[in-house]
Amino acid sequence: MIIKTEEFTLWIAIGLVLVAVLLIYLLGRQLAPRNPNKEKLKSYACGEDMPGGQTQFYPNAFIFAIYFTIFDILAFVLATAMVTLDKGVGYTAVAAVFAGIGLLGVVTLRR
Repeated sequence: MIIKTEEFTLWIAIGLVLVAVLLIYLLGRQLAPRNPNKEKLKSYACGEDMPGGQTQFYPNAFIFAIYFTIFDILAFVLATAMVTLDKGVGYTAVAAVFAGIGLLGVVTLRR
């Protein structure tokens, strides 16, 4: 199996990005102060104490956001598949799998 230079460069770039993210995460954990107290562990709502008990939750905006995200990702994947059609069946198959997963998500949300 011959590795193409573009693919090799892509995997090196992905590896470098993952290493950079890991280093930034570990550096943040080392530099962050670790002195939790009662005041810092309380939930924050504009400086006011939150009332106990249940609060009303309206899921309409949340469901709309999920639908928007699913269709946005589907549009991106399908557009990418259309651009890469000339590169072979592999890209199109991956796009079809992602589209199927997205449609499965929509069907699941509709129940």
